[in-house]
Amino acid sequence: MAGEILVSGRFLLKERLGRGSMAEVFRAVDLAGGREVAVKIAADPSPKHRERIANEARILAGLDHPSVISFIAEGTMPPRGPLSGRPYIVEELAFGPSLADVSRGPLRSPHDVAGWAGALYDSLGYLHGKGVVHRDIKPGNLMLSGLRRSPVRIVDFGIAAAAGAAPEPGMSSGTVHYMSPEQASGGTAQPAWDVYALGLVLLELLTGARAYTGTAVESLVARTLRSPVIPAGLGPGWGALLRAVTAMSSAERPSAGEAAVMARKLAGSPVR
Repeated sequence: MAGEILVSGRFLLKERLGRGSMAEVFRAVDLAGGREVAVKIAADPSPKHRERIANEARILAGLDHPSVISFIAEGTMPPRGPLSGRPYIVEELAFGPSLADVSRGPLRSPHDVAGWAGALYDSLGYLHGKGVVHRDIKPGNLMLSGLRRSPVRIVDFGIAAAAGAAPEPGMSSGTVHYMSPEQASGGTAQPAWDVYALGLVLLELLTGARAYTGTAVESLVARTLRSPVIPAGLGPGWGALLRAVTAMSSAERPSAGEAAVMARKLAGSPVR
């Protein structure tokens, strides 16, 4: 991107933060108040990408939780220019490192991870109570905030869906290494998918390695045959939580709210 671009006469794009197959994200300044925001612009103006941006905006606009990134605005880029005609969404900018960044560094204490687990399962419980399934819980979509009220936050609702929604024809949902067995099979969206995926994220943070290794196909096949290995050294509390949330059968997993209670006990936090 050459030079700065002003979006809707209000959001001044400053730098690209990331680019994926569906969209690119820019750091921008909201000239109405001076705060920094994130502007997510679709990869192209096709109907598929328009629907995804519109879906994300629709979902985020209905959410209000300290651990969920906030919606600010949506629109379409003007017909002329390097980003012409592409739909966009403006969101609160998450400043902290992601749990993907954390997982590449030294192991964090089980107490820290338990605190994040309690906050994240609490926020998933909120989402599920609103009828929303994130469908892509992974380390890169979980950001540390440094805020006491919400130490870690959920971002990127690009493929979130209503609970019970059928998979889109020809489209994959989620990230292979964190999918539950039933999500990999392409069933309808379930809150239990998010509960399972976060369990694999927590196990990775505690051990420094993914629970299922190998290629994407090998990883998927393995989780249909066995539950992840939970090291005994993590202790009985962690063992109970991780075995519960990563149960192979979705019917055997606790709700996100129940998992949050278990995690808060591990962290020594008050149980709500």
